[in-house]
Amino acid sequence: MILETQQNSAITYRLYDYGRLQNGKARQLHIDKSLDVITVPAKGMEDCVKSTLNLPENTLNQIYSCEKYTVFKMDVNGEASFAQDFPFLAASVLEGEGSVDDVEIRKGDHFILPSGYGEVRLHGKFSLILSTVEG
Repeated sequence: MILETQQNSAITYRLYDYGRLQNGKARQLHIDKSLDVITVPAKGMEDCVKSTLNLPENTLNQIYSCEKYTVFKMDVNGEASFAQDFPFLAASVLEGEGSVDDVEIRKGDHFILPSGYGEVRLHGKFSLILSTVEG
């Protein structure tokens, strides 16, 4: 499974388009602009891939952070809670099912916990990826 998280942006550079057409014509590619924002050669796998195995359950575990955003993983087993004191948290359910403040969730669901939400109460057996911007 791959879950892409990113800082929200109004700009998209098309590096490749899989032969798709728009109004019968190939869509414009942005090769030069793409290369301006891509690191080549890429960092080695040991610098890019982080293991999320054996993280503490029922805890908001930070798995990535940079100057723009932070990503957490949380494996809920039973009951858990945490204070939502971030600008927002975008959440994706990777596995399992349960509830967030009595609202049922399951694998494939996505939701946002807005600023000022307060205490988040979780129940069930599921895994979340949560991300926020640095404020």
